[in-house]
Amino acid sequence: MTSIAEDMKNAVVATVKGTGEIGEALVEAVSGVATAVLGGVKDVSQEAIALPAELVKSALTAVSDAGVAGVKATEHVVNGVVSSVSNSVVSTEEGVGAVAQTSIKVAHDTGADLGESAVSIVRGAIEGVKRTGGDVGSATKAAVTGVIDGAGEIGETAVETVSGAVSSGVDGTKDIVESVLSSKK
Repeated sequence: MTSIAEDMKNAVVATVKGTGEIGEALVEAVSGVATAVLGGVKDVSQEAIALPAELVKSALTAVSDAGVAGVKATEHVVNGVVSSVSNSVVSTEEGVGAVAQTSIKVAHDTGADLGESAVSIVRGAIEGVKRTGGDVGSATKAAVTGVIDGAGEIGETAVETVSGAVSSGVDGTKDIVESVLSSKK
């Protein structure tokens, strides 16, 4: 996985330092590396399912290392990885869930605001799936479940923060959040 992390870091740093942009150029850079990595996977396996999470972790770490802060960068990174997952052998739901779960834990580890990060993660996942014409409803549910599951690994306060922020900050997710929370009881 080291080469994946290095490739992602190099692409992200080159984009951020070269263009100073954290918008579409960042989405494209992340998507390019993710597509190259996921395109080489021919069989669905546990390792293949873990790749999207590794990709998003590498990209978010690289963004942080490049001195770019903020939840907007998180949204673009998630968008780039998710759009690549949609074109791979990994199911969109599994990939989106893994990306969302890992992203919220990385946000916590880097001291980012969990509520704002969760909203950006879910929005990024939705935009990534829209880019490839995927099932937005299934991806939204997977992203919401992923951020709540990731928050659950952090603690109960994190779950409350994330679920409240997503429910009020992303249109159409209130019922999904309530369903995910009730299934955890």
